[in-house]
Amino acid sequence: MVRLYATKVSDRVYLLDTFAVGQEETVAAYLIKGQKPALVDCGYASSHQSVLLGLSEVGVKPSDVRYLIPTHVHLDHAGAAGHLLREMPNAEVIAHERGVPHLVDPSRLIESATRVFGEAIMALYGRPIPIPPDRVTAVGEESSLDLGDGISASLVHTPGHAPHQISAMIEGTGALLTADAVGITYPNLKTLIPTTPPPSFDPALLASSVDSLRRMSPKQLLVPHYGVKNDPDQVFADTNRKVPEWVETVRSMIKRGMVLDDISEKMSEKVAAESGTSDLPIYAKVSVRASVMGIIHYLSKNP
Repeated sequence: MVRLYATKVSDRVYLLDTFAVGQEETVAAYLIKGQKPALVDCGYASSHQSVLLGLSEVGVKPSDVRYLIPTHVHLDHAGAAGHLLREMPNAEVIAHERGVPHLVDPSRLIESATRVFGEAIMALYGRPIPIPPDRVTAVGEESSLDLGDGISASLVHTPGHAPHQISAMIEGTGALLTADAVGITYPNLKTLIPTTPPPSFDPALLASSVDSLRRMSPKQLLVPHYGVKNDPDQVFADTNRKVPEWVETVRSMIKRGMVLDDISEKMSEKVAAESGTSDLPIYAKVSVRASVMGIIHYLSKNP
């Protein structure tokens, strides 16, 4: 079976499957193809070759890429950035101002991720490498990026999942690159998994970000985990319903004396039941566990 790395979304947009840790349809990047090609998100460090293969499939050379836009600095969105820049001499990184220091010096990011995932998982994800400061441009609450050929992207700050997260609307198309402001919607699962990882998950900020994106009236969501969603209102509603539901469920389990492993197992069982399956694939269980960890961390500070 031939492995395909790129899928056409529209005349200008392609989904690139990064095949994270060898698994298809779990971590996406998106290419906006035009006069100034822009790559939004780029996957784990260990996946950077998959991104290059995806670009090749759609006829874009690494030297053609003008903008690399990690929506936030988590490893599945920005881990490959420094590695890709070595192949992209003309690319400029665009990132939220709170994320820029972690791109320039990822040591604290690596330390934090290693505490969460452990050395064995970090070896699979790969480690980000520093990005030269002169190749990064910081953005704030709102900004516009000219992509040429009459195309522009509106970048908006969408905290809650992470304080350094941005989302991007491709103007005139109705397509919104959500980042992790919405929950995980794996193609083979029938339910949404909140994406609420440590250390900075904040349910109030996340709900506010979802509402901000809803007011932009997108027709289509380009979701990193995973794929194109043509029912934006449903995805927004499910995210805003599920996040507080999970917070209260985890809070109740903590009060009953349950710990991380027990809670993660119960929440995985809940997701499996909602999806009509007897068990979840390992990558979905990892997502559930990370989300539970983030909720536990939040509740430890906000009992």
